[in-house]
Amino acid sequence: MSIVFIPVIIIYMSESAKTITCIIPAYNEGQTIAGVVEVCLKTPQINEVIVVNDGSQDDTLAKLKPLAKKIKIISLAKSRGKGYAVAQGIKAALNPYLLFLDADLLNLESRHLYSLSRPVIEGWADMTVAGLISAQNPLRRTYWRFCGQRCFQKDSLVPLIKEIEKTNYGLEVFLNEKFREKKMIIVPLVFRSEYHFVKQKKQKDWLMAYAREVWQVFQQTVSVKTSPRKKVKSEFLHGLADYLKISYQRLKKIIFEDLEG
Repeated sequence: MSIVFIPVIIIYMSESAKTITCIIPAYNEGQTIAGVVEVCLKTPQINEVIVVNDGSQDDTLAKLKPLAKKIKIISLAKSRGKGYAVAQGIKAALNPYLLFLDADLLNLESRHLYSLSRPVIEGWADMTVAGLISAQNPLRRTYWRFCGQRCFQKDSLVPLIKEIEKTNYGLEVFLNEKFREKKMIIVPLVFRSEYHFVKQKKQKDWLMAYAREVWQVFQQTVSVKTSPRKKVKSEFLHGLADYLKISYQRLKKIIFEDLEG
């Protein structure tokens, strides 16, 4: 994978280039979903917003109702996982460029979406991934390998739809592996304040389900030789622990329980 880090800049594109579909999977995100959608609707280059309601049991759909005439809403009867939800959005998208956003973002601005989309549209990258940074707490950053804010050409994802449907919480790990031989740009996005709620506080048992699913996808998709496998495994787990803001030992206990880690 060819990885490039670019400086924190605000990038503007022509308003005539309305070629982006934004796909937002949402599971019990009533507190934040409307705010994320409204920013997308204010971004000139985005002319299609698709929210996939992944069987939410809170007021997510109610919060989307006032915006229903401006966006596409795909509502799943029961939760099928992030990967499945995103795949439905890809199938429904009409534009050549796709922007994935998490539904729990706070303090999102159009400038973030400009900067994340431009490298793909200009042909500088096959995939962009956001590195989220809070201006109030710059030492706290989202580990890019697990970040859900990404941009792609639609054509690069269509052949992967069936596999994406099966990734559940491990979507980002799967995409990292599929694009590891392609050019990726990490785009640092600075938020004026915090950029999302602490994940562990959002949903009961979220941490355990997420950690185990991501680990399973890692084992199934990441190709490593036998000799460095222990090192790659350790580096991945340390990165995941850092992303989840928990200790390495606690993460191993969550994933492996009584199995040897």
